[in-house]
Amino acid sequence: MRNLRLFFHLIRWDVVRELRRRDAIANMSLFALLVLFVGQMGLGQGETTIANVGPVFFWIAILFAGSIGLSQAFAAEREGDLIAGLITAPIDPGVLYLAKVFSAWLYACVMEALLFAAYVLLFQFTPGDQLPWLLASTAAFTLAYLAPGVVLAAMTATLAGKGEIVLRIILFPLMLPVIFVTFRASETLFDANIAGGALGASMESHHYLAFILALDTIYLTVGYLIFPKVLED
Repeated sequence: MRNLRLFFHLIRWDVVRELRRRDAIANMSLFALLVLFVGQMGLGQGETTIANVGPVFFWIAILFAGSIGLSQAFAAEREGDLIAGLITAPIDPGVLYLAKVFSAWLYACVMEALLFAAYVLLFQFTPGDQLPWLLASTAAFTLAYLAPGVVLAAMTATLAGKGEIVLRIILFPLMLPVIFVTFRASETLFDANIAGGALGASMESHHYLAFILALDTIYLTVGYLIFPKVLED
């Protein structure tokens, strides 16, 4: 019960801090919208091209914009030189990790709501019956990169400006298998033909969601277990 109260307290502290600073959500949203806008301009007006390539820009915008939020996950602790203090604080590091992941997930979901609305307008997309699956898949995909991303953010927090670069260099290659599967599922979610079928057969929405949720569970469990060691090092 104490850990549960601590979990919600840490989330509240992160959310209040973000409402005051308004850095992470604003920067993430602006970057994601710019990616979509530039992508739409480059594709021209061909309806087939827009439908087939648009989902690629959607997921890229989420991943790259999300890395901006990750780089801010420990901004307050870095600015206040509190990273070392977290080790001696009377809190469970695993609970701190889960709270950081969930806070970052909340910010990302706000960004993705704006991004999805922009995608519908810019790419003339009609989700239809796939809308619930698409929203659930987007939320699960977000958790799939935030769970390991928060661990990497803690590892690179003391590197100041260089930490953001190192974070992306390590995170993006780790996400390649997830992105590959996501592109396959996008053929069903967006009714698209991505890479001309070169990635393999499309994946059903419920199969993809089950796969990503299982992956989320693995990432969160591993992150919870190794986070205390990451803080110590």
